[in-house]
Amino acid sequence: MPVASERGTVQCPIETMWEFIKDMGNWAPCMPGFVTFEEIDENVSVWALKGDMGIFKRKMNFTVTVTERVMPERVAFTLEAKKEGIKGYGSYKAVAKGPNTTDVEFNLDMTGTGLPAKMVNALLSKTLPRDCEELKDNLIEVLEKEGQSIDVR
Repeated sequence: MPVASERGTVQCPIETMWEFIKDMGNWAPCMPGFVTFEEIDENVSVWALKGDMGIFKRKMNFTVTVTERVMPERVAFTLEAKKEGIKGYGSYKAVAKGPNTTDVEFNLDMTGTGLPAKMVNALLSKTLPRDCEELKDNLIEVLEKEGQSIDVR
Protein backbone atom coordinates (compact mmCIF):
# COMPACT_ATOMS: atom_id res chain seq x y z
CA MET A 1 0.00 0.00 0.00
CA PRO A 2 1.54 3.32 -1.02
CA VAL A 3 1.60 5.74 1.92
CA ALA A 4 2.48 9.42 2.19
CA SER A 5 2.72 11.70 5.20
CA GLU A 6 3.51 15.40 5.34
CA ARG A 7 3.92 17.79 8.26
CA GLY A 8 4.10 21.53 8.37
CA THR A 9 3.50 24.64 10.44
CA VAL A 10 0.86 27.22 9.63
CA GLN A 11 0.94 30.77 10.97
CA CYS A 12 -2.75 30.66 11.77
CA PRO A 13 -4.87 29.92 14.88
CA ILE A 14 -6.17 26.37 15.10
CA GLU A 15 -9.76 27.69 15.21
CA THR A 16 -9.28 29.48 11.87
CA MET A 17 -7.79 26.28 10.46
CA TRP A 18 -10.83 24.33 11.62
CA GLU A 19 -13.30 26.72 9.97
CA PHE A 20 -11.56 26.01 6.68
CA ILE A 21 -10.70 22.32 7.09
CA LYS A 22 -14.09 21.10 8.33
CA ASP A 23 -15.53 21.70 4.83
CA MET A 24 -14.06 19.35 2.21
CA GLY A 25 -15.14 21.81 -0.49
CA ASN A 26 -12.38 24.11 0.77
CA TRP A 27 -9.74 21.39 0.44
CA ALA A 28 -10.58 20.14 -3.03
CA PRO A 29 -9.14 23.13 -4.99
CA CYS A 30 -5.86 22.62 -3.11
CA MET A 31 -5.46 19.09 -4.49
CA PRO A 32 -2.96 18.63 -7.31
CA GLY A 33 -4.84 18.23 -10.58
CA PHE A 34 -8.11 19.67 -9.23
CA VAL A 35 -10.88 19.86 -11.85
CA THR A 36 -14.26 19.93 -10.04
CA PHE A 37 -15.91 19.33 -6.67
CA GLU A 38 -19.47 18.07 -6.13
CA GLU A 39 -20.97 17.84 -2.66
CA ILE A 40 -23.39 14.93 -2.28
CA ASP A 41 -24.07 15.61 1.40
CA GLU A 42 -22.20 16.88 4.46
CA ASN A 43 -19.93 13.82 4.50
CA VAL A 44 -19.76 12.63 0.89
CA SER A 45 -18.36 14.44 -2.13
CA VAL A 46 -16.96 13.65 -5.56
CA TRP A 47 -13.64 15.19 -6.53
CA ALA A 48 -12.59 15.17 -10.18
CA LEU A 49 -8.81 15.27 -10.41
CA LYS A 50 -6.56 15.11 -13.41
CA GLY A 51 -4.15 12.39 -12.40
CA ASP A 52 -0.53 12.59 -13.44
CA MET A 53 0.85 9.14 -12.79
CA GLY A 54 3.92 9.25 -14.99
CA ILE A 55 2.94 8.07 -18.44
CA PHE A 56 -0.76 8.05 -17.52
CA LYS A 57 -2.61 11.37 -17.42
CA ARG A 58 -6.36 11.22 -17.08
CA LYS A 59 -9.32 12.61 -15.21
CA MET A 60 -10.35 10.49 -12.25
CA ASN A 61 -13.45 10.81 -10.05
CA PHE A 62 -12.80 10.12 -6.39
CA THR A 63 -15.67 9.61 -3.97
CA VAL A 64 -14.48 11.11 -0.68
CA THR A 65 -16.35 10.17 2.50
CA VAL A 66 -15.62 11.89 5.80
CA THR A 67 -15.54 9.22 8.51
CA GLU A 68 -14.57 11.42 11.45
CA ARG A 69 -14.54 15.10 12.44
CA VAL A 70 -13.09 16.00 15.81
CA MET A 71 -13.16 19.76 16.32
CA PRO A 72 -10.66 21.44 15.96
CA GLU A 73 -7.92 18.90 15.42
CA ARG A 74 -8.87 15.95 13.21
CA VAL A 75 -10.63 14.93 10.01
CA ALA A 76 -10.47 11.37 8.66
CA PHE A 77 -11.84 10.20 5.33
CA THR A 78 -11.94 7.38 2.81
CA LEU A 79 -11.54 7.83 -0.92
CA GLU A 80 -12.25 5.63 -3.90
CA ALA A 81 -11.89 5.88 -7.66
CA LYS A 82 -13.82 2.77 -8.70
CA LYS A 83 -13.15 3.05 -12.42
CA GLU A 84 -9.38 3.23 -11.86
CA GLY A 85 -9.34 0.60 -9.10
CA ILE A 86 -7.96 2.90 -6.41
CA LYS A 87 -9.12 3.14 -2.81
CA GLY A 88 -7.70 4.31 0.46
CA TYR A 89 -7.99 6.64 3.38
CA GLY A 90 -6.49 9.82 4.68
CA SER A 91 -6.41 12.16 7.63
CA TYR A 92 -5.66 15.70 8.72
CA LYS A 93 -4.40 16.41 12.23
CA ALA A 94 -3.68 19.77 13.84
CA VAL A 95 -2.04 20.78 17.11
CA ALA A 96 -2.04 24.36 18.38
CA LYS A 97 1.52 25.46 19.15
CA GLY A 98 0.58 28.99 20.14
CA PRO A 99 -2.24 31.48 19.63
CA ASN A 100 -1.31 32.00 15.95
CA THR A 101 0.69 28.87 15.13
CA THR A 102 -0.62 25.41 14.28
CA ASP A 103 1.28 22.25 13.40
CA VAL A 104 -0.48 20.12 10.78
CA GLU A 105 -0.06 16.58 9.50
CA PHE A 106 -1.59 15.05 6.38
CA ASN A 107 -1.64 11.31 5.73
CA LEU A 108 -2.72 9.45 2.60
CA ASP A 109 -2.79 5.68 2.25
CA MET A 110 -3.97 4.44 -1.14
CA THR A 111 -3.87 1.14 -2.97
CA GLY A 112 -4.74 -0.32 -6.32
CA THR A 113 -7.39 -3.01 -6.50
CA GLY A 114 -8.24 -5.72 -9.01
CA LEU A 115 -6.10 -6.84 -11.92
CA PRO A 116 -4.10 -3.61 -12.42
CA ALA A 117 -3.25 -3.34 -8.69
CA LYS A 118 0.46 -4.06 -9.09
CA MET A 119 0.91 -1.39 -11.76
CA VAL A 120 -1.32 1.14 -9.95
CA ASN A 121 0.58 0.62 -6.68
CA ALA A 122 3.92 1.14 -8.43
CA LEU A 123 2.67 4.42 -9.91
CA LEU A 124 1.09 5.56 -6.62
CA SER A 125 4.35 4.87 -4.77
CA LYS A 126 6.02 7.46 -6.97
CA THR A 127 3.25 10.09 -7.17
CA LEU A 128 1.52 9.94 -3.77
CA PRO A 129 4.35 11.55 -1.73
CA ARG A 130 4.60 14.40 -4.27
CA ASP A 131 0.83 14.96 -4.26
CA CYS A 132 0.60 14.87 -0.46
CA GLU A 133 3.39 17.46 -0.19
CA GLU A 134 1.71 19.67 -2.77
CA LEU A 135 -1.64 19.44 -0.93
CA LYS A 136 0.07 20.45 2.33
CA ASP A 137 1.91 23.35 0.68
CA ASN A 138 -1.25 24.58 -1.09
CA LEU A 139 -3.33 24.47 2.09
CA ILE A 140 -0.66 26.32 4.09
CA GLU A 141 -0.44 28.96 1.37
CA VAL A 142 -4.22 29.46 1.30
CA LEU A 143 -4.47 29.64 5.08
CA GLU A 144 -1.60 32.09 5.49
CA LYS A 145 -2.53 34.27 2.52
CA GLU A 146 -3.22 37.91 3.22
CA GLY A 147 -3.28 37.94 6.99
CA GLN A 148 -5.18 34.66 7.30
CA SER A 149 -8.23 35.97 5.47
CA ILE A 150 -9.69 32.83 3.96
CA ASP A 151 -12.81 32.21 1.96
CA VAL A 152 -14.83 29.96 4.24
CA ARG A 153 -18.06 28.54 2.81
